[in-house]
Formats: sequence, C-alpha cells, structure tokens
Amino acid sequence: MNNWGKAAFAPRRIALFGASAVAGKIGRLLLDNLLANHCAEVVPIHPSATEVLGQAVYASLAAVPGLIDLAVVVTPAGAVLQVVEDCAVAKVPAVIVLSGGFAETGRVGAAYEADLARVARANNLRLIGPNCFGLIDTHSRLNASMAMGLPAAGGVSLFTQSGSYGMAAFSRSKEGAIGFAKVLSAGNKADINEVDAVRFFGQDPHTRVIALVLESLADGPGLVAALRAVTPHKPVVILKTGRSRAGQRAASSHTAALAQDFAVARAVLRQAGAILVDDGLTLFDVAAALDRQPPLRGARVAIISNSGGTGVELADLCDSEGLEVPMLSPGLRDAIACNLPAHGCAANPIDVTTAWQRFPTMYGETMRALLASDEVDAVVPVLLQRSALDEGVIDAVIARSQAARAAGIAKPVHVCWAAPGEGEPLRKKLLAAGIPCHDWAARTARVLAHCQAVAPDVPPADVGAALPPPGNVPPGGWLAPEQLFPLLASWGLPLMPWRLVADAEAAVEAAVATGFPVVLKAVRPGLVHKTEAGAVRLALANTESVREAFTDFWRMLGPGPALLQRQAERGVELMLGTVRDPTFGPVLVCGLGGIWTEALNDISMRLSPISASEAERAIGELRGRSLLDGLRGTEPVDRKGMSELMAKVSASTARAPWCRELDLNPVIANGNCFVIVDARMRVEKFES
Repeated sequence: MNNWGKAAFAPRRIALFGASAVAGKIGRLLLDNLLANHCAEVVPIHPSATEVLGQAVYASLAAVPGLIDLAVVVTPAGAVLQVVEDCAVAKVPAVIVLSGGFAETGRVGAAYEADLARVARANNLRLIGPNCFGLIDTHSRLNASMAMGLPAAGGVSLFTQSGSYGMAAFSRSKEGAIGFAKVLSAGNKADINEVDAVRFFGQDPHTRVIALVLESLADGPGLVAALRAVTPHKPVVILKTGRSRAGQRAASSHTAALAQDFAVARAVLRQAGAILVDDGLTLFDVAAALDRQPPLRGARVAIISNSGGTGVELADLCDSEGLEVPMLSPGLRDAIACNLPAHGCAANPIDVTTAWQRFPTMYGETMRALLASDEVDAVVPVLLQRSALDEGVIDAVIARSQAARAAGIAKPVHVCWAAPGEGEPLRKKLLAAGIPCHDWAARTARVLAHCQAVAPDVPPADVGAALPPPGNVPPGGWLAPEQLFPLLASWGLPLMPWRLVADAEAAVEAAVATGFPVVLKAVRPGLVHKTEAGAVRLALANTESVREAFTDFWRMLGPGPALLQRQAERGVELMLGTVRDPTFGPVLVCGLGGIWTEALNDISMRLSPISASEAERAIGELRGRSLLDGLRGTEPVDRKGMSELMAKVSASTARAPWCRELDLNPVIANGNCFVIVDARMRVEKFES
C-alpha cells in the first residue's frame, strides 16, 4: 500500500479540523462517524473549544503531541489554506478537505484551490478534495465521510467526484445489492484523482472490482496506463458523464467532427480494458455482479425458465445486447430433456414448464449439465413467481453454482428475478451466496452484456523518433496539397498519383500525361468539403471536359489551382483519420468514406499508436462492416491489409505531435489494394 493510501484508509491517528458538538453541523457528523467504530484515535481541533463530546480538543495542530496520519477538514473555506499549511509543517501525509467554496464557485474559488494544491505539491502532502464527500473503508471500519453509516462490506471500491454516488453506495448496499471495500470521493480533484485511485485500488487486497464515476478526466494518458496495468487482473467499470454536445469543440474536418470528446473518452477507456456503462444503476449492478461471479469469457448464454414467454423475451434482449443464445447440441439437449416433462423444451431457452412440484430437480439438474458444458459461457435461471418463491429452487441454484466453482469452473450464474415482494428473503439468500439477481429481463440482458471480459490492447513497443514539423505553415494550419502529399508519401502511405495545375492548359497537359479518365478538384484556402461546394469533377474523359471543369472552378470559386488525378477504379470507399484529442492525444478514426462518413456516423476510434490486430478489432466494430466482405459479387476488402494501413497511419501521427487533424477520405479499397485519393491535414503553427 503506498504512503497516501495507507495514511488515508488505515490511519492510526486522525485530526478533525472543525469538530463540533452541535447537532446538525457537519463537524458533529464527522466526529460521530470517526468515533463510531473505534478504528483510530481521533484528535478534535478547534481554536476555542476545550472539550467536544468528552474528547479533549486542541487549539491547533502544533499543540498536538505525536504524529497525525490523516487530517479531515470541515472548516469554512477561508480557513482551509492555513490548515493545509499547518499539516504540511507537521508532516501529515494525507488531508481530506470536505469543505466547499473553491473552484466550483468560480474564478476566486479556483485561485484559492490552486493555492491548496501548490502547498500540497511543495510538501509531498496528498490532498483529497476539496468539496468532497470523504472516504470510507469498510474493512478498517473507517468512516471519514458524510455518509450516515458504513455501507455493507464487499469487494467493490468506488471512486467518484460526486458525493451523491457516495450516498447511493450506502443506500444500494443496505438493500443487499452491493458490498463495498472502499469509497473515495475526490470532489474537485485538486490533487488525488482517478489515476491515483485506480493504481491504489489495483494493489488493494480487499478490492476485487473497481468502479469509477468520472465527470472530468485529470490525466488521460495516466489513466490509460493505469487501466492497462490493472484491468488484466481486476475489472474496472466506468460511468463517464458529459455526453451532450454542449461545450464540445467545433471542428472543420470530417475526422474531428466525428471524434467528439465524450465518444473519444469512451472508445479510449474501452481500448484500455475498462467496461463502460451509461448510468449509475448499471454501474452498481455490473460492479456487484463481477464481485460475486466471474466475467463472461464469451457471448453464449443459456436460459432456464418456467415461462416460455419470459425466456423468449430474455433471448431477444440478449441478442439486442450483442449476446448469443445458441442452439444446444443434441447430446446436451438429451442430457437436459431427461429431467423435463415430455412437453418441456431443452433447446435454449430451456422451458421447464409449469410442473412446479419438480422445479428444484429440473432447475438443479439443468444447471449441472449447462455448467459442465463448453457450449455456453453463462447460465441464467429465470426465477418467476412460483419458482422464485420455492426455497428448494433457490437452494438448488446455489448448490449447483457453488459446486461448479469448487470444481474450478469459472462460468458465471446470474438470476433473472421476477417475483413479488414476499420473495425478498429468498432473493437476499441468493445474493448472500454470491449469485447476482437482476430485476426482469431487460436489466438482466444489459448487465450480462457488460460483464463480458475485456482485454486491454497492447500498443506497439516502439514506433520510432518524433518526426520534424513541416515548414512554412499557412495561416489556419491547413497544409497545401504540394506540402501535404509529399509528406504523406514520405510516411509510406499509398497515394493516388497527383499533379497540382495552375491553369486550364496545364490541367489539360497533365490529364493527357496521366491518362483518362481523370478527376479534378479545386484547391482554395478554407475549402474543406469539396463535394458540397461543387469543387470535384469526376470521370473527365477528354481534354475538353478537363478544360471546362477548370474554367467552372474559376467562375464559381475564384482564381486558384486544382489537383488532378487519374480516376481510381471503383471499390469500397473508406475513411481514415486522426484527431489530436486534448485529453488523450492522437486518436485514430476509421469508418466508411466518401459521402457516407458523416451521414452514417459509423466509426470506430482508437488511441494511437495501435497494432494491426487492434486495428482489426476496430474494423469489426463498424456497423457497416459487411460492406467490406463483398456484396453482389464485389471483391472483399482485405481486412489484414486495411489493418496494417491503419496501424501505419496511427504510428506516423503518434510520431507527429504537431499534426492536429488528418483526414484521408476517401481511401479506395479493392481487395488487397488501397489508395488514398484525397487528404487534408491541419498542423499546429510553428514559428520559423
């Protein structure tokens, strides 16, 4: 356990600044919470009181004999800086500031918060908060928070900026839905942040699952590195809020317009091995399920139900969540059917019918066969009304699940629970035995889908040295074709041969030399979406059509050059690009290209650089990926070749920190042949 974590979660002596005996004051609540479980010596500090609730009070930290491990601060905001400075002098390793009145209040409060962080950094003091809920450790019985008691103990450790989730953790645990090892609320994150939490929870022996509620990201690359280190050993479930378009940056290229901040964060965190959820209830459901049962190692689900309709509904919902409810082999169906009535169904979903007298045997023996089989990755007993109220069924489900675990079978069992209120004691019996219970089919399917094992990517070990920036960057940073195309060629990217032509006669001469048919594209400052502007002419088959197209450009857009290329053969149009995200760095974007890029918004994103195998996984996420497999006799796109091109683009842009946006659109794919027919790049301006 690192120094700040040991001081914060396992302190021997705690100083409480702002302790009070007055009921209703936060200083009283914190004092009561700290004293309640006798987990550490509590030292109240107050400038004028001499005694609080029978505890001796010190006027200042300097007056306290001996060392303090943890300081808890609930004083008014104006007194907090002095408290932190006093803690720095006394060599206190960790300070929690629950007090508000800092960056959340505006510019003045933000400056005051910056002073706290400065003092902490200068003195190797770790600061939690300010404006936070506090922290909890159920195993040491420490409650240094505003919670009204300790949540139930378990293996989930929660990091949150919002105090409301700390309160929700307490409420959900009291319902028996989840158990916590630790809860850490960092508030404004002036110092301790989600990266510190993931690293600490990753090493904590009591933490089996990490849950994060993130409103902002303090250190994107640091979080990615921490997740890549931790997720192979412990599941990390993340709720990232802030998905609306409000406040997201505007961008002028296809790539940047598609790669919005929230979408980038979700894609990158998934790439690093995290499980992303969309709401707080699912966060707690998934974390609790992974604490009780192993993750799914595949997508195949077996369903057992005493209601054919509910079984079919759950099968449909599993399919919509990307799970599979496979037909079982004849041998496995026979092993199941021998325990069912003649009118039962062993096909999956398995219907044990309404023969309720035999429910315990049918559920138990069906689970035994499924858990021993390699045909499914998870087993879901649907407990509906009578089956849910039958303690024999509950005992059979528990016995079969525990027997499988004892035999080394790491196959999860989740219960779909649809029972009246009188079944609550039996639901709690299942939970106590380590079997998650999800209310109704939709919630069951959603949680199961999120409980699939996620492996972090393995980025290339070395992509090479940084590339030098181009010279003479024009205003706005968009490179002219005569700068960009040679640059991309030097990266080894497959460009369609091109010529920049200044007038109509030069265009005609270039077309004759290139060979018909040709494409002509106007080049003008600020012209991004050429097709919409009428600045692209395709399939020009003779000199007269080339001359006419060039003249049209001058008439519509004013004088300027044009780019001439031979017309590419027909193929699948793809888009590749990179945007430099302010939080994470270079992010690769791939999808269908041409006019479909923004119309379909069907893209996949990865933090660069990536390997070819990770690029292939990104391709597999595209909804339109079937277009790559050949339709109506067209040649399939070589996914291996496409993946290698993506990896090359990602490595090159990772080496070019000055590349702000790169848009390769379209990239024409014909089998294993790829050619880039148009490109744009915006770079950070460098002074020559």
